[in-house]
Amino acid sequence: MPRIRKRTTSRPLNLKMNDDVRERLEQLRDETNADSLSEVIRRAVAVYDHLWTAKRKQHQIIIREADGEKELILL
Repeated sequence: MPRIRKRTTSRPLNLKMNDDVRERLEQLRDETNADSLSEVIRRAVAVYDHLWTAKRKQHQIIIREADGEKELILL
């Protein structure tokens, strides 16, 4: 998965989110060994960008389970 490039400058972004979302971001940070919540959000944006680009190209986005079962993802 390509990472979003770090720029030499950055700007703060304030986000309001409910406690459940914040807790999930913290869980993802811990599970993925991310350095920060910002890194989790950057990774999420990179994934979303990749999926949206595929959708724009009219690609199908499919998740395949270990047992071969497939699920079509709709954006």
